[in-house]
Amino acid sequence: MENNSPYTIRTWMAALAYALTGCFSTELPPLTPPPATARLEGLADAEIAVTIDDAHVRGHRGYQFLTAVPVTRVYTPSLVSDVMDSLKVQVGLRGYRAVAPDQASAPAYRLDVVIEDFTVSGYCYAIVRRPKASTVLSGTLRSPTGEVLRQCSGDAKFGLTTKFAFAEELNEVRRIALTDAAKALLECLELKKAPHRL
Repeated sequence: MENNSPYTIRTWMAALAYALTGCFSTELPPLTPPPATARLEGLADAEIAVTIDDAHVRGHRGYQFLTAVPVTRVYTPSLVSDVMDSLKVQVGLRGYRAVAPDQASAPAYRLDVVIEDFTVSGYCYAIVRRPKASTVLSGTLRSPTGEVLRQCSGDAKFGLTTKFAFAEELNEVRRIALTDAAKALLECLELKKAPHRL
């Protein structure tokens, strides 16, 4: 005989609510730009015109899972600016200031980046949470005249074991995945260090 008493139902609902604790986040806030960005831009010796195409990754970019069951969708509306901030650091370390093409005065190069894939999800288990993120960036480096110099891609994955999978934890794993993917892309493109200004 099934036990459908109110007590049993309340116990089941309380256990479900506890299991979902730390798992509700649907729209992630923008990442804070790295502190080094402004300093690197001030020290830059040249400009690089950067475009970012996010056509492949529009819409929701992951889920909040209760074990294997998707509970909520995760959106990242600031993804393009977050990728740009990651790229600014990587080109800045090579002596360049990343700017939009229409803001570039005399760029040394043009870099066209495509966000091929990006996911960020939180996996919620009985005791721990596993926020994870993965990124694939492809890029085409061109001369000022439009000649293709090199084409590459960079990818990265990162995950944590935490007590929660709120926006803070999801943003941390996506920040690291974006940083690592941008670094891998720029290393593959072999962007030469900008010559010092006289």
